[in-house]
Amino acid sequence: MGRRYRSNRRSYGGSRSVGLERALQHIEDAKNLTRELGGTDADVKQYFFNLPKNQLNGVFDAYEQAFGAEPRQYAEKTLPAWRSGRVKMSGTVAERLFRLLPPRMPLREKYRLTENLWEHFGPKSKKRLRLGLNVDPAEVVRIVKSHLDDVVISYKIPQQMENRFNWLSGGDVSVKQELLNHMKTQERQLVAEGVKLQLPLMIQHLQADEENLTTRMAQTLKVGKHEVELLVDRNAEGANLEEWMPSLTKKNINAASSDSNWGTWIVVLLMIGILAKCYGG
Repeated sequence: MGRRYRSNRRSYGGSRSVGLERALQHIEDAKNLTRELGGTDADVKQYFFNLPKNQLNGVFDAYEQAFGAEPRQYAEKTLPAWRSGRVKMSGTVAERLFRLLPPRMPLREKYRLTENLWEHFGPKSKKRLRLGLNVDPAEVVRIVKSHLDDVVISYKIPQQMENRFNWLSGGDVSVKQELLNHMKTQERQLVAEGVKLQLPLMIQHLQADEENLTTRMAQTLKVGKHEVELLVDRNAEGANLEEWMPSLTKKNINAASSDSNWGTWIVVLLMIGILAKCYGG
C-alpha cells in the first residue's frame, strides 16, 4: 500500500509538471505570435471580445466547424476570463482567431489591420530632398510620390505570411487590389497634403530673412517607417533627392527650430484629421 501511494504521488507530481510546462509553452507561443504579427493579434482579440451575442454565436459556429466541438466549448467557457485578463489566451487560440476573424471584420477594420501589418513588415528608408528657393511645389510632390511608389506601395506582406493566413489574399484579387489601392491613396494623400502645407511656409521664411541668418530649413515627413526630409537650402537649385545624412550644424538647427517644430505639429494634426475622416464612418 505504501509503495502504491508513493507511486501515485510521483504520478500526480509528474502530471502537474507536464501541465505547467504546457501552460508555459502556451504563454510563450502567444508572445511569439504577437511579435510575429507586430501586435495586430491584440486588435483581433479586442474585436472578438466586443462582438454582440448574435455575431459571437456565428463566430463560434465557424470556430467549431474549423477546429471541432471541444475547442468551441473551451472558447465559450473561457471567453469571460479572456475578456477580464484573468486567463491569458494561448498562442494556438490567438492564431486560430487571427486566421478566422479578419475576413468577417468590416472593411474599415480590415484596412486598419492590414495597414498595421504592412507597417510591421515593411522596410525602412530615409531620404533627403534638397530644395532651392525657386522650386516648384508640384514638382516636389511628384518626386516624393514617385519615391513612395518605390519603397512603400510596391512592398507587400511576405509570401509565407500570406500562405499562413489566407485571408490576407483571400483568393480574391479584387479585394486584395482594393486593400492595395486604399493604402496607396492614403499614403499619397498624406504626403501631398504635408508638402503643400509646409513647403511654401519654409520658402517664405527664408525669403523674408533679408540678413540671411538662416541658410537652410528642414522638416521631416514620415509615412510608416519611411522618412523624407524636406531641406530648403537658399544655396541649392531645383529639387534633388539624396541619401539622408544628418549634416545640419548646431547653428542652423537652432536658427530653424522655432519655425520647423510647429510645422511638425501641423502635419501630425493633419494626419490625424485625414485618418479620422477615413475611419470615422
